[in-house]
Amino acid sequence: MQKKPKNKAARTAPFSSWHIILIIVLSFITYSNALAGNFVWDDELQIVKNWQIRDVRHVGLAFSSAFWAFAGPETGRTNFYRPVQTLTYMLAYLIGGLSAWSYHFVNVLFHTSASIILYLICIEYGISSVASLLACALFVTHPIHTEAVTWNAGTPDVSCGMFYFASIFLFLRYLNSGRKKWLWLAALAFLVACFSKEMAITMPIVAVLLLLAKGQLRQGRFRKALIDLAPLFAAGLVYIGARLAALRFLSTTHLNIETGVLDWATLGLRVFGQYIHYALLPYPLSAYHLIPLHLPDRVLSTLLYTGCIAVTALIVFMANQRVGGIGVWSIIFAVTLIPVFNFKGISQTFFAERYLYIPTMALSVVLALLLNKARNHAKIVTAAVVFVFAVLTFVRNADWQSDEKIYESILRVQPEVAHIRNNLADIYIKRGDDTRAKSYLETALQYLESNVYVQSDWERYRGHVGLGAIAARGQKYVEARQHLNKALELYPRGDWAYLYLGGVIMEEDGDYASAIEYFKKAIDLGPLNEVARDYMGIALFNMKRYQEAARYFREALEINPTYKDAETHLAMATRALAS
Repeated sequence: MQKKPKNKAARTAPFSSWHIILIIVLSFITYSNALAGNFVWDDELQIVKNWQIRDVRHVGLAFSSAFWAFAGPETGRTNFYRPVQTLTYMLAYLIGGLSAWSYHFVNVLFHTSASIILYLICIEYGISSVASLLACALFVTHPIHTEAVTWNAGTPDVSCGMFYFASIFLFLRYLNSGRKKWLWLAALAFLVACFSKEMAITMPIVAVLLLLAKGQLRQGRFRKALIDLAPLFAAGLVYIGARLAALRFLSTTHLNIETGVLDWATLGLRVFGQYIHYALLPYPLSAYHLIPLHLPDRVLSTLLYTGCIAVTALIVFMANQRVGGIGVWSIIFAVTLIPVFNFKGISQTFFAERYLYIPTMALSVVLALLLNKARNHAKIVTAAVVFVFAVLTFVRNADWQSDEKIYESILRVQPEVAHIRNNLADIYIKRGDDTRAKSYLETALQYLESNVYVQSDWERYRGHVGLGAIAARGQKYVEARQHLNKALELYPRGDWAYLYLGGVIMEEDGDYASAIEYFKKAIDLGPLNEVARDYMGIALFNMKRYQEAARYFREALEINPTYKDAETHLAMATRALAS
């Protein structure tokens, strides 16, 4: 009696361990200068002032609260439920404390791992190792990824990308082998990806598309397909349950603006077209993109990007006739972008380069499929593009070396961004360059008069606070009070306006008791305002209340351990107590 032959697993292309090594080397060379970068932009708040990451005993808080909960109850009401981000920062803190290099190193490590997994996805999909390597090398070096990899606040994107890619690879491995362990590991990777960033929630849709590509959704196989998808849906339910328990809601809005359906619909087309543009041609790069909300303010760009979508769809359709799989992976590119169209739940910019980190994975597979059928000259051209991309990425990394460089690079592309002008003004105020700071603050207020872009009243508040601080430093106290009171009209809960008003009272009148009341208000409104605590300590020190002053200086250092002024003042208070 003859034995029945066993079902053979689907063929996968052989891979080379040398290719893995090449990917690792290419990734670390491309991002080698990123390791020397400082903390920039949101890094100071998300990392330096984030007390949760300094103690592993706070692991539970990472899963039971929003990411921003460390910054206070008002800031904590956010859509960002990202336990893996907090855990990653904890790991980087264990490695290097508050030295920026360790956070950069972890990000590059995530990117390198994601790139290796992308290579394995291509191999698992049956693409040749050479084509897989070239497509993966393009992903490694793609300049659009600098924001996600080089910026420490981009950790959610690269960590989510790594686990998302792992889920796809493991799901493909399951489809090729039929072994259930790969399916459950895919579900686990999907869950961790969700805990990294909300974009991962699209994975079950991607799984359906992969089943379709593999012919698993033919008539009579729907029951098996549902069984195949069940672990992923179970993981999704676990994530939703954890999210609801921590946030008490699935999603909230950060943008309280009402406009017509036509504006929102055409904005979606405009933004999707821009994502295609930047995925294929990453220029001009900017860490902040302003896009008009209302259609009359962007008719031409909307028409151009709609045309871009139509032409791309036609090219994909034609290419799919010659190379199978291109259509499915192009749809996956679009599917992975679905979460970023929750415009009211994200931010006021509507478009961000780091949101392309996961979608470009699908684009890389499309390229690998094309290269798999292409002649050698196409592979040589791709290798040349990889080299050019690596150089461009290396150069772009330099923009992320400091706050001043990245802000100036943004304003070169889009000078209307009031938020960035205010940020640059803060830098120059700290340097004592009041003339330059005042120029940025005044132009920020001028740009805010326009209704073309959605920009927050918070930036108007910041502009007047900055001008008030400059006037106070120049002993123009009447002007300072006018700006600071205007700031409080715009935002009555603004801690910095109360802080500087207290400073004016302390400097002009020498009335430390009255100044202290303003500092108390600033401290109540600003849980992470170390400067308010430092000013409170200064007032108490001048009243010879050294013990209380020392307490506030310590509080300032607990918030920001790198704050040198508080360190100096604490030493003064300690000496006064000892004498």
